[in-house]
Amino acid sequence: MAAVTSKADANAIARHFGGGLLFAVALAAFIGGLEYAYANRMAPRFGYLGYVYHEPAAEWMFATYLMLLITALFLPRRTDRFSGFAVWFLYAAVVVPVATVPLYNSTRDPGDTFLFACYCAAIWAGVALIIRRRQTPTIVPVRLRTDSRLLWTGIVLVSLATYVSVYVSFGISFNVVNVFDVYDTRLDYRDGLASSGPLVGYLIFNQGNVVNPLLMAIGVFRRRCMPVALGVIGQLILYSTAGYKTVLISIPLCIALAFVLRKRKQFSGITVFVGATLLVWGAIIIDRIAPALGIVDLFVSRVFIMAGHLVPFFLQVYDGQPWALWDYSFLGPFVTTPYTMSPGFHVGLVAFGQPEVQANASLFADGYANLGLVGIAIEAAFLVLLLVFVDSASRGIPIAIVIPTALLPVFAIANASPFTALFSLGFALMFVLFAVHPRSAPERAPEDAPALPLAVTR
Repeated sequence: MAAVTSKADANAIARHFGGGLLFAVALAAFIGGLEYAYANRMAPRFGYLGYVYHEPAAEWMFATYLMLLITALFLPRRTDRFSGFAVWFLYAAVVVPVATVPLYNSTRDPGDTFLFACYCAAIWAGVALIIRRRQTPTIVPVRLRTDSRLLWTGIVLVSLATYVSVYVSFGISFNVVNVFDVYDTRLDYRDGLASSGPLVGYLIFNQGNVVNPLLMAIGVFRRRCMPVALGVIGQLILYSTAGYKTVLISIPLCIALAFVLRKRKQFSGITVFVGATLLVWGAIIIDRIAPALGIVDLFVSRVFIMAGHLVPFFLQVYDGQPWALWDYSFLGPFVTTPYTMSPGFHVGLVAFGQPEVQANASLFADGYANLGLVGIAIEAAFLVLLLVFVDSASRGIPIAIVIPTALLPVFAIANASPFTALFSLGFALMFVLFAVHPRSAPERAPEDAPALPLAVTR
């Protein structure tokens, strides 16, 4: 018996060591891929948007690499929840770029850049520790049900409202332009939105971020072609109308995630990061073969580099200046600031001299603009609440449906404040749709976690 136990312990140690080594290699490859894409593809092409490359100091890059390795120790190793996926995805899409990209796109002192990165990493370690709880919270009441009429009624109503609004305001179009030519579409959409009212914008965001990915995920999981086709066609219409690259990105990513997770109850957090590394280098290779496709711009710059690229500009603009205090957001009626626009547009104006450019930023940049380091902690705390609510509303739903549906709302947080994400970027609608989603039985929990608590309808 002792020999069997010792062998099992040895195998467990070997698996942990192998997983750690794999992650260390993947992290180095990921950081190298971001730097390569920035220096060779983005800086030569988009210098007018601040993409300027400087050779980074090797010692600071190595110190940052070690700091990121330590931070990853706090992230959940295996998980069956949305929040576990979110902290790993945002580690790749926000934490790593915020820590590394400013070392070669900014003239700021690398020591200051490193200290700011350490603070952000400590905040993220705290977020990960909070969501690494054993039991899924029951904040959102959900019930066992097999009837899907309530879910499909919600999907149909939101979709009808969205596409009727798009037709009335812009017309229905399938003009799927190249990603390099999408900025004209964005400007036309912004001008049209000014006359149509903000409701159309909310509908488009929620349809593209939540409803269409949910359709694709349900279709793949249930092996039904019609929901997948409806989701794909809907995303193409919204991309042609608004020019949002994330809508286009979501089509292959949501379908691939749903397919990979279709028979899984849980997954390794490291695989999320390894997948991100493969995505970066796959995009670089394809871009070398067919640069006209703009694959690096779509899958590397937009998904991963942008969060780190913008941080130095937010620090530069708001250092020594009054904080924004969420005047453009939920504290608008209660505070007064000297600014006439949101931090994103203010940075676009001051840093780039382009008032029409909105520098969408992560919680680290947006939180700093609003209340400095304290603002970052406040936005991180609200993010934890969002993750907990989604975990609660989605308990008992297969992860092959939950994670692809939540992909774009999570990605939105990489480029926006969590406060903005609640209503504007789909989290509130996602709560509702998950809460009414049919579930016939609790999903089997991992061995180290208790069963999911569900109420039973009578």
